[in-house]
Amino acid sequence: MPYQVILSALALKELELAVDWYNECEYGLGKRFIEAVDNRLALLSETPDILAIKLSGYHEATIEKFPYLIVYKILKKEKKVRVLHIFHTSRNPILKNRIE
Repeated sequence: MPYQVILSALALKELELAVDWYNECEYGLGKRFIEAVDNRLALLSETPDILAIKLSGYHEATIEKFPYLIVYKILKKEKKVRVLHIFHTSRNPILKNRIE
C-alpha cells in the first residue's frame, strides 16, 4: 500500500514560487516542473525509503531536469511521507538545514 504524501505549507509555497518563476522564464516550463515534482512524489509514495537519510532522519530526493530537492521525512507508523521543503539547490545549505 502506498504512503500518503503530505506537503507542508512551506513546501507548497516554495513549489508555487518555483512554478511562477519558471512560467516567467518560458511558457509551459512551470507545467513541466510540476510534472517532474509529481513524478518524484509518486515514486516516493511507492518507495519512500529508497533514498538514504541525509540529515537527522530527513531524506532528499532530486527532481529530474531541475535543480531542486525534495526534503522529506518518512512517518512509517502512519504510512505517510511528510514533505518539508521543495528546495532550490543553490540556496544556502546552512538555511537548508533549518528544516522546521
